[in-house]
Amino acid sequence: MLLSIIFYTLVFVVSGCAKAPPAARALPDFTATAVAGEATSALNLGALAGRVWIVDFVYTRCTGPCPLLSAHMESLQKRLPASVGLLSFTVDPDHDSPAVLARYARRFHADPRRWLFATGGKPALMKLYRDGFLISVVESAAAAPGQNVAHTTKFVLLDRRSRIVGYYDGDDPASLDRLAAAAERL
Repeated sequence: MLLSIIFYTLVFVVSGCAKAPPAARALPDFTATAVAGEATSALNLGALAGRVWIVDFVYTRCTGPCPLLSAHMESLQKRLPASVGLLSFTVDPDHDSPAVLARYARRFHADPRRWLFATGGKPALMKLYRDGFLISVVESAAAAPGQNVAHTTKFVLLDRRSRIVGYYDGDDPASLDRLAAAAERL
């Protein structure tokens, strides 16, 4: 009996009848400040509509994964067509002002026509990360100043209707290849 259950479970999974992938998940509306080069503008959900976006979460004082994530975004900027937008949200909005983000953007040769950096009010951004992107962002009081944010290394892919259609591991080159291919298909 147990062997039959195991056999049919394996057949079910291998045959592609396994649970369907989750449907695209809509983001809630939000308000932030977009930094594009030296210019700033209001950023909300409506501003994202009509374009495929790759989103990551970084902060400028990070000495951990953020420089690598931003280098990957720079690489995606070169690799993907200009129709794909890139959006880096800060997870340290208390420090990452528009001027600070503009300097950081220059460091990674961000094209202001397609790679935006976003900051804003901390409570609203944290709510967006947690409830909209389903991303964990926590503060640690024990950490050194500027190193107090634990965040994801995931990249999030948004379709033209600003829906989350996938999460990709920013530490894995194969995952980044899948992200690039998925972005081009959208």
